[in-house]
Amino acid sequence: MWKKVLKIFAILYFPILLLTFVLIFYQKEEQLSGLVQVEERGAAYKKNYLLDLYTSLVFSTQYWSEIDYPVAFDPMRDHSGFIDSYIEIINGFQDYDQFRFLDLKGKEFFRYQREDDKNMVFGPLQNKENRSYVQSGLALKRGEIFLSAIDLNRENGVLETPYKPVVRGVAPIFNTLNEKIGIVVINYRMSRILNQLKAQITNGNFYLTDANFNIITSNTRPYDLGYEIQKSGKALLENYSLTHLPLKKAIDTNFVDQGSVYTFKVFDFKKDFISKEGIFSTIPIIITPTDWVIVQEISPEFLGTWFLPLYKDFLIFNFFAVIVLLILSYYIIKSRQQQEQFYVALEAKNKALLGSKAQLEKNNYQIQDINKSLSIKNDQLKEFNYLVSHNLRSPVTSLSVIIDMLKEEKEPDKIKALLPKMATVSNSIYELTEDIRAYMAILDQNEIKVEFLNVSKLIALVKNEFSDLMLGEQNLKVLVDFKEWEAVSFSKLYLKSILQNFISNAIKYRDTEKSESYVLFEGKIENGSKVLYVRDNGVGINLERHGANVFKLYKRFHRNISGKGVGLFLVKSQLEALNAQISVDSKEGLGTSFKINF
Repeated sequence: MWKKVLKIFAILYFPILLLTFVLIFYQKEEQLSGLVQVEERGAAYKKNYLLDLYTSLVFSTQYWSEIDYPVAFDPMRDHSGFIDSYIEIINGFQDYDQFRFLDLKGKEFFRYQREDDKNMVFGPLQNKENRSYVQSGLALKRGEIFLSAIDLNRENGVLETPYKPVVRGVAPIFNTLNEKIGIVVINYRMSRILNQLKAQITNGNFYLTDANFNIITSNTRPYDLGYEIQKSGKALLENYSLTHLPLKKAIDTNFVDQGSVYTFKVFDFKKDFISKEGIFSTIPIIITPTDWVIVQEISPEFLGTWFLPLYKDFLIFNFFAVIVLLILSYYIIKSRQQQEQFYVALEAKNKALLGSKAQLEKNNYQIQDINKSLSIKNDQLKEFNYLVSHNLRSPVTSLSVIIDMLKEEKEPDKIKALLPKMATVSNSIYELTEDIRAYMAILDQNEIKVEFLNVSKLIALVKNEFSDLMLGEQNLKVLVDFKEWEAVSFSKLYLKSILQNFISNAIKYRDTEKSESYVLFEGKIENGSKVLYVRDNGVGINLERHGANVFKLYKRFHRNISGKGVGLFLVKSQLEALNAQISVDSKEGLGTSFKINF
């Protein structure tokens, strides 16, 4: 009874459950869309913040590029008074980490740097000609500014510790004669800016990456530019790359990966800078080697917490729905119990009748198969009985005549002449009895052992029984093609005998006028059944004349070729003994094709 109650309950509850799943799905999608919009606004805010900061860096760098410097500018000696008027300006920029002038060969001739994150002091001059940002800066023209990628500062090729993320602004400088005398390089400290970017204004995780998805900074990582630290040889536990995400190229997009929802916002400073050009008296041309990507991630943990009230409402609603529907289902089943019992009894009777009908049909099919097999055997026995009586009559009569002649003959020479003839007739009778024995062996086997045989391997085995083929003395190739099937359930004894007859006939009836003879065994699947084709290019058979007698006993179709006419008769008998069928197609001079349906 409870099984039926549960069945009715399932019918009633499934639509409600499906509906609640649909509702919770759309509510989740709506809430998730709202979260994504919040993350997009957060990413847009941080993009604009970063754009404003970089605009100020460009403005500051441009300022130093537009100054007319003295001819033979030497700020450390001859023109110290000139540079002293600007030192106070440099000290006023809290994000300046280094301020340098380099000549046209990449060597510093002025270096003013921050010491211990406090005051700016003059530093020792260095040769920077091999640094990539210097080479890029020396190629600049008036009105062009180079902004480097964010990286960790290096001194003399070694990462400076504590680690110091910087961006370098580079611009050409000119003297009062409008001659390019070098470049100004300003290292802007990025720690304060990166920390402000990491400040959470949404519930998601924040990443700033380069175009290759290397993490520059994130509120989920202890180090800024950790991938550079790893390249220097220091092992870090964290992964500083987002290359595992399914994006090949940085684009503005939203997607879900491994339970997290990601919002990507590309920061292309050269493109986005256009909106800020109004604040410059002369619009600079920005050259930078990389773009940045602002990534906001909503983690699976936060999503689970966010959707928890939704899941609770879903469970509470379904809990009460289950109780109400179980009670309702119980009363429905109870009121129909007698009717259900009646239907069960009726169904049981119907099943019994159907079972009896199915068994009867099965028995009828078996009887039909037996009758068909008996009919085939009966026809074979009738034909064999006729052929045996017909073929035995001639040699027995001849033997009787010779015996009578021997009884009456007195001369030894004539008796001696009759003995070979008697031996010939006796051999004919012996061969006939052997044929009868082979055929009766097929008819007497009620239970033939059937096994799964690899036909290709069995052909190779049978082929080796013909010494002429093994020694290459016969111009005949035995070919096989079993791409569609290789094995079949059949009697190994019968199948071996069948293959022997086909190969023997291919040798015996090959066309000697052809340069190359062959017999091909090919396996096919036709209408879901296995079919074996046996084709040769031998002398062929005139089917218009001999078609009705191809598989009959002692029927021969080529007078100039020796044979008994037993082989194909035995092949057909062995195939029909296991419910297989054979047919033939042949043309004289072209060859013969046999088709066996298993």
